[in-house]
Amino acid sequence: MSRFDAALNALEAETGWKPVADEADAPATARFDLAGLSFSMAAPDDRHLYFTYRLAELASDEDAQARARGYARMAAAAFRTRHAALSLYQRAFYLSQEVDLTAIDVADVPVFCQKFLNDCDWWRKNFPPA
Repeated sequence: MSRFDAALNALEAETGWKPVADEADAPATARFDLAGLSFSMAAPDDRHLYFTYRLAELASDEDAQARARGYARMAAAAFRTRHAALSLYQRAFYLSQEVDLTAIDVADVPVFCQKFLNDCDWWRKNFPPA
Protein backbone atom coordinates (compact mmCIF):
# COMPACT_ATOMS: atom_id res chain seq x y z
CA MET A 1 0.00 0.00 0.00
CA SER A 2 1.34 3.44 -0.89
CA ARG A 3 1.88 6.10 1.76
CA PHE A 4 -0.83 8.18 0.10
CA ASP A 5 -3.34 5.33 0.30
CA ALA A 6 -2.44 4.75 3.96
CA ALA A 7 -2.85 8.49 4.67
CA LEU A 8 -6.20 8.57 2.86
CA ASN A 9 -7.38 5.48 4.76
CA ALA A 10 -6.34 7.07 8.07
CA LEU A 11 -8.25 10.25 7.23
CA GLU A 12 -11.36 8.34 6.14
CA ALA A 13 -11.25 6.11 9.25
CA GLU A 14 -10.87 9.05 11.63
CA THR A 15 -13.39 11.42 10.02
CA GLY A 16 -15.75 9.29 7.95
CA TRP A 17 -15.18 11.62 4.98
CA LYS A 18 -15.19 10.12 1.51
CA PRO A 19 -13.38 11.76 -1.39
CA VAL A 20 -15.39 13.13 -4.28
CA ALA A 21 -14.90 10.88 -7.30
CA ASP A 22 -13.68 12.69 -10.39
CA GLU A 23 -12.11 11.01 -13.39
CA ALA A 24 -10.08 14.17 -14.07
CA ASP A 25 -8.25 13.82 -10.75
CA ALA A 26 -4.63 12.77 -11.03
CA PRO A 27 -3.41 9.59 -9.37
CA ALA A 28 -2.62 9.95 -5.65
CA THR A 29 -5.12 12.82 -5.39
CA ALA A 30 -8.32 13.07 -3.39
CA ARG A 31 -10.83 15.93 -3.26
CA PHE A 32 -13.25 16.54 -0.42
CA ASP A 33 -16.33 18.78 -0.25
CA LEU A 34 -17.26 19.58 3.34
CA ALA A 35 -20.13 22.00 3.97
CA GLY A 36 -18.96 24.70 1.60
CA LEU A 37 -15.25 24.00 1.92
CA SER A 38 -13.67 22.04 -0.92
CA PHE A 39 -10.05 20.99 -0.54
CA SER A 40 -7.71 18.43 -2.01
CA MET A 41 -4.86 16.30 -0.81
CA ALA A 42 -2.22 14.88 -3.11
CA ALA A 43 1.03 12.98 -2.84
CA PRO A 44 2.50 12.99 -6.35
CA ASP A 45 5.78 11.41 -5.23
CA ASP A 46 4.28 9.35 -2.36
CA ARG A 47 6.69 11.12 0.01
CA HIS A 48 5.14 14.54 0.45
CA LEU A 49 1.45 15.12 1.06
CA TYR A 50 -0.04 18.46 0.02
CA PHE A 51 -3.33 19.88 1.27
CA THR A 52 -4.68 22.63 -1.01
CA TYR A 53 -7.65 24.99 -0.78
CA ARG A 54 -8.68 27.73 -3.25
CA LEU A 55 -9.40 30.74 -1.05
CA ALA A 56 -10.47 33.52 -3.43
CA GLU A 57 -10.14 35.05 -6.87
CA LEU A 58 -8.17 38.25 -7.35
CA ALA A 59 -10.41 40.77 -9.09
CA SER A 60 -8.98 42.30 -12.25
CA ASP A 61 -9.32 46.01 -11.60
CA GLU A 62 -6.93 48.87 -10.99
CA ASP A 63 -6.73 48.14 -7.25
CA ALA A 64 -5.76 44.48 -7.67
CA GLN A 65 -2.03 45.01 -7.17
CA ALA A 66 -2.55 47.06 -4.03
CA ARG A 67 -4.89 44.40 -2.63
CA ALA A 68 -2.42 41.64 -3.49
CA ARG A 69 0.31 43.52 -1.58
CA GLY A 70 -2.06 43.91 1.36
CA TYR A 71 -2.80 40.17 1.33
CA ALA A 72 0.94 39.46 1.22
CA ARG A 73 1.45 41.64 4.32
CA MET A 74 -1.41 39.82 6.01
CA ALA A 75 0.16 36.45 5.13
CA ALA A 76 3.54 37.56 6.48
CA ALA A 77 1.93 38.70 9.74
CA ALA A 78 0.00 35.44 10.09
CA PHE A 79 2.99 33.25 9.19
CA ARG A 80 4.02 32.67 12.80
CA THR A 81 0.64 31.36 13.91
CA ARG A 82 -0.76 29.66 10.80
CA HIS A 83 0.40 26.35 9.33
CA ALA A 84 -0.86 26.86 5.78
CA ALA A 85 0.97 29.05 3.28
CA LEU A 86 -0.86 31.61 1.14
CA SER A 87 0.06 31.78 -2.55
CA LEU A 88 -1.21 33.49 -5.69
CA TYR A 89 -1.51 31.41 -8.85
CA GLN A 90 -3.34 32.43 -12.02
CA ARG A 91 -5.23 35.25 -10.26
CA ALA A 92 -6.48 33.02 -7.44
CA PHE A 93 -5.30 32.78 -3.84
CA TYR A 94 -4.57 29.31 -2.51
CA LEU A 95 -3.74 27.91 0.89
CA SER A 96 -1.44 24.91 0.99
CA GLN A 97 0.32 22.82 3.56
CA GLU A 98 2.99 20.20 3.03
CA VAL A 99 3.40 17.11 5.21
CA ASP A 100 6.46 14.88 4.90
CA LEU A 101 4.97 11.39 4.88
CA THR A 102 8.38 9.82 5.48
CA ALA A 103 8.80 11.71 8.76
CA ILE A 104 5.42 11.02 10.39
CA ASP A 105 3.16 8.14 11.24
CA VAL A 106 0.39 8.22 8.61
CA ALA A 107 -2.10 7.70 11.44
CA ASP A 108 -1.35 11.36 12.31
CA VAL A 109 -2.56 12.67 8.94
CA PRO A 110 -6.01 13.55 10.37
CA VAL A 111 -4.28 15.84 12.91
CA PHE A 112 -2.42 17.64 10.12
CA CYS A 113 -5.63 17.87 8.10
CA GLN A 114 -7.47 19.39 11.07
CA LYS A 115 -4.75 22.03 11.47
CA PHE A 116 -5.01 22.80 7.77
CA LEU A 117 -8.80 23.10 7.94
CA ASN A 118 -8.51 25.35 11.00
CA ASP A 119 -6.22 27.60 8.97
CA CYS A 120 -8.69 27.55 6.06
CA ASP A 121 -11.45 28.61 8.44
CA TRP A 122 -9.28 31.40 9.91
CA TRP A 123 -8.37 32.71 6.44
CA ARG A 124 -11.99 32.55 5.25
CA LYS A 125 -13.06 34.67 8.24
CA ASN A 126 -10.16 37.14 8.01
CA PHE A 127 -9.48 37.40 4.30
CA PRO A 128 -10.96 40.58 2.88
CA PRO A 129 -12.96 40.26 -0.35
CA ALA A 130 -10.65 40.15 -3.36
